[in-house]
Amino acid sequence: MQGEALVAELELLFSLLARTGTGLADEPSLTSTQKVVLIELVAAGPLRLGALAERIGASDPTVSRAIDGLVAAGIAERRPDPDDRRAVLHVATTKGRDWVERRRREVTAALEGVLAGLAPADREHVVRLVALLNDGLREGDPGLSPRSALLAAR
Repeated sequence: MQGEALVAELELLFSLLARTGTGLADEPSLTSTQKVVLIELVAAGPLRLGALAERIGASDPTVSRAIDGLVAAGIAERRPDPDDRRAVLHVATTKGRDWVERRRREVTAALEGVLAGLAPADREHVVRLVALLNDGLREGDPGLSPRSALLAAR
């Protein structure tokens, strides 16, 4: 079936993209979950724990542990929720936003290098097909946030 072939190609793509980038020595060592959490915090702004867990499809305890590590690394912080003083919002720090932006640049550069070798019509076709896949998956689950997985793969 086509789905299995696509999964195999996407696994290879994600694996190859995971190895792109500089891997800076001063970069904090983050788990995959921490990377996904950080990317969501940058993309979606301050979030409560439950909302963040729902966005990435993880349990509250898993996200709480990830946040603990991000806070300890200085790339996320907890702030009081101005709408509910009992609640806490989680937000990326400047260091966290810088990490996500650097990662986006690295992935973009890797993809641009390959896309440059394709004919313009093929480049447009690749982007259009991936957009169709994303649209179809979002229709099945509107809560999906696919942007995190690709960038987190490092």
